[in-house]
Amino acid sequence: MNKIKILHVVGKMDPGGIETLLMNIYRNIDRERYEFHFAVQYVDRGFYDSEIEELGGKILIQPHPRKGLRAFQEQFMSNVNNYGPYDAIHSHIFQFSGYVLKIAAQLQISVRICHSHTIMPQKRATFIRSLYRRYMRSLIFKHSTHMIGCSKSACESLFGNQCWQDARTELMANAINLSPYEQLPLERSGLRKRIGVTDPTLQVIGHIGRFSEEKNHRFLLETFALYVEHHPNTMLVLVGEGKLRKEMEGLAESLGIREQVAFLGIRKDIAEIIGAFDLFLLPSLYEGLGMVVIEAQAGGVPSIVSDHVPPEANLKLDMVQHLGLQPQVWVAGIARVMSHSSSSRPDWSTRYRALQKHGYDIHTNIQRLEKIYHA
Repeated sequence: MNKIKILHVVGKMDPGGIETLLMNIYRNIDRERYEFHFAVQYVDRGFYDSEIEELGGKILIQPHPRKGLRAFQEQFMSNVNNYGPYDAIHSHIFQFSGYVLKIAAQLQISVRICHSHTIMPQKRATFIRSLYRRYMRSLIFKHSTHMIGCSKSACESLFGNQCWQDARTELMANAINLSPYEQLPLERSGLRKRIGVTDPTLQVIGHIGRFSEEKNHRFLLETFALYVEHHPNTMLVLVGEGKLRKEMEGLAESLGIREQVAFLGIRKDIAEIIGAFDLFLLPSLYEGLGMVVIEAQAGGVPSIVSDHVPPEANLKLDMVQHLGLQPQVWVAGIARVMSHSSSSRPDWSTRYRALQKHGYDIHTNIQRLEKIYHA
């Protein structure tokens, strides 16, 4: 039986919200029936590339569009012709998806999905940038067969506020594999040892995210520095990589908190690391959803997040606080959460029902995608 081939268009398969979602899907989908290929725009290997190939997938490289649209188009079409035919193309690269789906339509790929995972930052666009956005949106509307967003704001940011009048628009939660969270031990000392914590009285605050501007690590470190002035027995754990990591390490040094901040880099044992946290922080400047907040709730860990994190990330378990980005407000919020006993947090069965209700089970997500891929 011929496998159903899906081409996912991404930047690079390094850990991030989009890439984590796609790997969760590929690990759990029936790979006897489905084969995923990933079109990327960077020559150097991505973090997930080896695993993708072990699962039977392929990495297809074309030059970044900034190096010229003609070169991108020629290599993209060559890759499709050489490694296809594809039953569906699933584009995850925000506005440039319009151009990708235009090419896909020319290549007669019948299912063409535009998937929005983020939102456009709230800043004034140049005239040229505004023209680009309008043109790409017109291509998305002309060539997409499905327009998916991980949240209401993610849909509206890419497709426009009128998108709900279009039957192609639908919400689809960035789901996760729930089994690792169900299997977390009730006794967390072993999990804390994974991140070098042996003192049972040490408070552990965590953050997971790429070191990039929108994740707002500067605010996170400056707020933590204020908090530890009065709560010195506290540690901040930062998971992730990115272009701003070195700068943030320098900032931690200048703030006098470097010994209390652990930079763990990229990790695969995210569920276990979350299980070691007492509190999760996400002070983002913008988010399409905030998938890590869902993971924190799955792990039974309370979160404080910025008011830029969409409400869909809150499972209504009284575990998430949305706060404005004022350091003293966050310091007070952290102190409030830390003063509450962890024994009052909802048990796994309660969390599981909430995750299922809000559509965050990866198996439900896969069933919906299979229907789309067969459209």
